[in-house]
Amino acid sequence: MTSLKVSSADASITLDPITGMAIIPAGDPKFAIGVGLWQDPEPREMYRSFARDEFTQRGKRGAYGRTPRQQDDEVVPVIVQLVPRPDNSYNPNAVSIAAPPTYSGKAHERHMAFMYDRHLVSMGAAVRSLAVVTLTPVGCHALIEVSETDGEDLDASAADDEQYRFTGDGQRLYWAGGLRLLMPWWEDLQRITISYVRTARPDLILPLIGHRASWAPGSREALLNATPEKSFDVTLCTTAGGLRVYYGDPLLADLHQQSRDFFDRTAKQVAEMGGRATARAEEHQGALTLFVEDSSPLS
Repeated sequence: MTSLKVSSADASITLDPITGMAIIPAGDPKFAIGVGLWQDPEPREMYRSFARDEFTQRGKRGAYGRTPRQQDDEVVPVIVQLVPRPDNSYNPNAVSIAAPPTYSGKAHERHMAFMYDRHLVSMGAAVRSLAVVTLTPVGCHALIEVSETDGEDLDASAADDEQYRFTGDGQRLYWAGGLRLLMPWWEDLQRITISYVRTARPDLILPLIGHRASWAPGSREALLNATPEKSFDVTLCTTAGGLRVYYGDPLLADLHQQSRDFFDRTAKQVAEMGGRATARAEEHQGALTLFVEDSSPLS
């Protein structure tokens, strides 16, 4: 039985030479999180093919053994890609789980599943932050649960289980069960992300927490004329007693005029970075949202 090194707060992002992805360190397998396997035909077939290939190539020599939940299942360690999907109409903060770039097709063509919203709340912003900064795709360790079947004992709770059945070694049939992500604890993930970005982009305030800000007079119209993008980089500049947000020349927001002191800590961070920094912002349904690393007021 093999194992992965469980991540800690001082673990770091590494580059996987095979997939070319920046890999988030693995969390404890006991706390691996499930994902929502997508039910459309293409993602289902992608997952079945991915499970079959990974089981054939690595299952027998790289399996952890058994899952705590289903003692009869084999668990195949894999690496998957995490793909922010701002084009998702249900949730623009969605994160797709895709087969790695070693499989053919663009990331959306390799899509297999989505992170659940409950996990996006604590982990999604860190994943999106890494996607902004890294020059490579972002990935993480994961587990595929695989069980041998005779075709009559498939899980009746899964829709159309036939889609997840494949032929493995010899003529034996297997069923690809759940896909679970080996993500670090969310606090560790945030520290790992901040440490990575501080080295890669020391001028960047991370898009971890979003707060709405009031538009400066005429700034929304100026922004719409300058870019069709809904998510974009902005420049943060310290001023006497506050912080201002610019997109190029246009002033988008004067943050010291906000009714609540969301941005005190961010203003201090920008001042420590020389008075000028880059951040992410979003125009959504007429509102300006500024994403910052830590927007809690100074105590």
